[in-house]
Amino acid sequence: MKTIIIATPLTLALVLGAQASAAFEAGDILVRIGATTTDPRESSEEVELNRSIISLSGGRSGIGLNSNTQLGANIEYFLTPQWGVELLVATPFEHEAEGTGELQGLTIAEFKHLPPTLSLVYHLPRIGRAQPYAGVGLNYTFLFDEEITAEADAAFAGLGLNDGKLKLDDSFGVAVQLGVDFHIDNHWLVNASVRWIDLETDAEIRFAGGNKVTSTIEVDPFVYTLSVGYLF
Repeated sequence: MKTIIIATPLTLALVLGAQASAAFEAGDILVRIGATTTDPRESSEEVELNRSIISLSGGRSGIGLNSNTQLGANIEYFLTPQWGVELLVATPFEHEAEGTGELQGLTIAEFKHLPPTLSLVYHLPRIGRAQPYAGVGLNYTFLFDEEITAEADAAFAGLGLNDGKLKLDDSFGVAVQLGVDFHIDNHWLVNASVRWIDLETDAEIRFAGGNKVTSTIEVDPFVYTLSVGYLF
């Protein structure tokens, strides 16, 4: 006797959905490499000299940061077909700290940072070739190679401040992300993602004689990544 199976739209949806969602397996390792842009959405406290606000004519002063793009990579290990643990790394980002308000137009300093981020990621079922995901984790940002610019040196010298040395504190905070993988075949994919990182640093410039310029900067960057991935 022959069995006749009628493929209803619901049956086809369930079958295709099951096939589409079977993109990853426990134990898989996914490596993505591409361009990563850090876009600071900073706000800062007033720039202070020895706890007094620096002001030339009664206005406010602050610090702004430019965006920067570097080579980024993330490695994800799958605990289950849906859950993975991901580590984000990148080549050092380079930023300029520019004055705002009363200090507008003054490039104060240059520095580099590394933002390794460890996240727990949940992958939703595939929709065709697209598979969205979301993650939450912890970020530790190392700030280094801090240097005061020549123009800032000259500006501070005009205030009687000499031989300034800049120090930026490292930052530890929460990171959240959304992303989507576009599967090309069983191994290759293209990825796009965006993260928000809770990043804050205390900036201090110490001068000869014990004088110091200080400000607290809430960087809170969005981090955009476009990459190519390979599933092992």
